[in-house]
Amino acid sequence: MNISIIAKEIEKEIIAIRKTIHRFPELAYEEYKTAETIKNELLKLGIEIIVNENYTGVIGILKGEQEGKTLALRADMDALPIHEETELEYKSQNSGIMHACGHDIHVAVLLGVAKILSKLKSEIKGTVKFIFQPAEERKKGIPSGAETLILNNVLEEPKVDAIAGLHCWPELPYGTIGIKRGGMMASSDTLNIKIKGKGGHAAHPHKCIDPITICGYIITEVQSIVSREIAPFDSVVISFGKISGGHAPNVIPNEVELQGTMRTLNERTRNLIHQKIRDRVTMISRSYGGDAEIEIIKGSPSLTCDDNMINILENVINNQLTETEIVNLKNPSMGAEDFACYLQHVPGLFFRLGTANEDENSKIPLHNSKIIFDERAIYHGMCAMSTFALEYLEVNR
Repeated sequence: MNISIIAKEIEKEIIAIRKTIHRFPELAYEEYKTAETIKNELLKLGIEIIVNENYTGVIGILKGEQEGKTLALRADMDALPIHEETELEYKSQNSGIMHACGHDIHVAVLLGVAKILSKLKSEIKGTVKFIFQPAEERKKGIPSGAETLILNNVLEEPKVDAIAGLHCWPELPYGTIGIKRGGMMASSDTLNIKIKGKGGHAAHPHKCIDPITICGYIITEVQSIVSREIAPFDSVVISFGKISGGHAPNVIPNEVELQGTMRTLNERTRNLIHQKIRDRVTMISRSYGGDAEIEIIKGSPSLTCDDNMINILENVINNQLTETEIVNLKNPSMGAEDFACYLQHVPGLFFRLGTANEDENSKIPLHNSKIIFDERAIYHGMCAMSTFALEYLEVNR
């Protein structure tokens, strides 16, 4: 049976599920209702369900009627702590929480893929593992959902040979699929720097060690690492978003705290910059008589897709899905995605699902309280992911 035909038959049903999930968004590791919705839908299909008390995610196993490899398909479930400002009739009913990154669409697409592939079980040459993952939006000090699931053996039993996922993308129109060879998304690390000085009266700075002045030099010098010590074609971003220190205009404080983020596209550069930041901050602080505590919290690694898996997706869309168009993305994103954690263990494919239309609110960036995703993209996501899954398992028997 043709995948496009099945997708069209279930499209309204899947869109209705998406609207329910959008209406009741849940934050990282709190996706209880979302998980219950997913479990109920998978049970209707007769798909084996694996649940684990250590996380809120849901794992589904669909074994084909022929032996082969195991392909995992992943969708993230969690929403953001954002107050929704759209006028959609299915807008968030949970105050201060919104699906502003499209994870509700990701879940809907994967549920649609589960429905499609369950109807085509006889054509599956291997096993499909559906991973509905919590907590892609990492909370401070807590492992991301991908890290938690990996620690709980999500890539085992059955052992996963490869993994695929997608993400909504308001920079592409609905009906398009974006692919990127080479570095696609950046690693994401948090910088916490505490500069220690010696406080006193602002009228007598010579009797003090001013951590605010030291902080200013650190911000400037750390930026010079990017501009003068890293090759121009090796993309790096270091941004400081928070400075905390002092309580009065005429008092030099004892300490200043500086927080920022660092993004890179490869691990070698990532580790190199970590050391350069430590060396530079320590040197500057001590040269002005102060001291510094430096904490670098590693987040998700950089994301690079498997070229062979990209080729399979590109071929099936060009040859089998005439309604969907492939777009080769010119530039990587310096945003991060914990899907990259899986790619440290198995080869993977991650692609962009175009969600924009003529409405300007569909084109504004992710994580915006007014963003509106075009739900027609769900159909194209279901077709692309289902067709890819069957072809991958066929080619890699």
